[in-house]
Amino acid sequence: MKKPYCCLFLQCLLGSFALAPTMTQAQESVQAKSISLETCELVVPGTPLSAMAECGWLEVAENPAEPEGKTISIRVARVPATGRTAEPDPLIFFAGGPGQAATETWPIVAGGLRKLNESRDILLIDQRGTGQSNPLRCPQLELEEMLAFDWDDLAKSTRECLAALDSDPRYYTTTIAMQDFDKVRAALGYASVNLFGVSYGTRAAQVYLRLFPDRVRTMVLDSVVPQTLALGTDHAQNLDHTLYRVLKACDQDSDCHEAFPDSAQKLSELIEKLDETPVEVTVTHPTTGKPHELIFDREVMASSLRFLTYTSETQAMLPLLVYEAATENHFERLASQMLIAATGLQQSISQGMELSVICAEDFPFFPNNSDNSQYLMGDLILQASAIQCGIWPADPVPAGFHEPVRSDIPVLLLSGELDPVTPPRYAEQLLPWFPNATHLVATGQGHSITGRGCLGKLVSEFIIAGSMEELDTSCIEQLQSTPYFISLTGPKP
Repeated sequence: MKKPYCCLFLQCLLGSFALAPTMTQAQESVQAKSISLETCELVVPGTPLSAMAECGWLEVAENPAEPEGKTISIRVARVPATGRTAEPDPLIFFAGGPGQAATETWPIVAGGLRKLNESRDILLIDQRGTGQSNPLRCPQLELEEMLAFDWDDLAKSTRECLAALDSDPRYYTTTIAMQDFDKVRAALGYASVNLFGVSYGTRAAQVYLRLFPDRVRTMVLDSVVPQTLALGTDHAQNLDHTLYRVLKACDQDSDCHEAFPDSAQKLSELIEKLDETPVEVTVTHPTTGKPHELIFDREVMASSLRFLTYTSETQAMLPLLVYEAATENHFERLASQMLIAATGLQQSISQGMELSVICAEDFPFFPNNSDNSQYLMGDLILQASAIQCGIWPADPVPAGFHEPVRSDIPVLLLSGELDPVTPPRYAEQLLPWFPNATHLVATGQGHSITGRGCLGKLVSEFIIAGSMEELDTSCIEQLQSTPYFISLTGPKP
């Protein structure tokens, strides 16, 4: 039986803001350095979101050990401070994924950090292999191919992707990329910087801090990936924890329980049913509107529900969608959500760069005898990684790569209470190594939370002050889960 291709690694950010930059005397002196910058527009692929910036390029060696060999161009953008004066230490934004580009994701989070941008430049660097920095993009699959994908085809498509690249994937890892980042910092004349990473970007920020500790003033990590973690090993467990917690909370809500009683039990029964008898589903193409058929089985269910657990708003729809699938045999909306998300990921994720990171930094540290059969996702990620990383070239990571990073600098850690990928316990693991750290947990929120409520304002104030000591964080108590959808129109009035 053919099974649909499932995108297995996802980072999803929410929010938007378009800025009109101004140039100050201090920024003009910085611009005179070795990277020539020109006005440009940063666009989020597949969306109308954009922001104005100044863009340029820095040439670096693809293989750092061969500085006279092949070079690649690193895309650099700067959003100048909007105020009358700019502080000398900018913010460097590290995008998620792995595989997302900073210049393509900044417009999504820019609104939350508007206050910070008044006094500081924002420095955006497309990590090598992403965006416009020699992207390692695999040939895009048509939807018909995605719907007919199976495990044998995954090996074939991975080889085809590798063959299509005019690059050596071994040199697109986090450690090498962070050396590029510091070259950009030096070329633009900044002596110190502030770091802000989201999801995988929190790993990148920690690696930068380890390599260049004297350059970092403060660090903010939103949706934390501990350096000790092999990314992907806990995904199945974390998804189930969030999913069943959301569904069980429905029973504690009178309106939700009345409309969708025993949602968690319904999901368990539904999984057993799909294991025995997968269902044929006709779904609508997310861009052309044409109907397509797919086999809705446990794997598709896992991918569909995983995409829906990333934000509070989509978590609020889970009892409704699970209940209608379990009691009415309607899977179309769940399948459509999976296809919409998968189509969007093809536009925003550089799959080759993702594999270069995962296969070098994570897969070699996966447990050999893991059994996730008790979880909805099972061993999907482990199976896919084993196939792809058996093909993708990768060198060993530097010694101590997975050791905790230690620092006394001010650090702010942010977690969503219901994050299905990087739960709050991940951030807690960092606290012993960052004695000057504060960990804030946003009630009822999912993955990537800086744009939620007052959190962007708190992040800005933390970086401006360089400390959390006198900041009032009580505003985060106003954050709550989105009320459950009782119908497709939303919560009960």
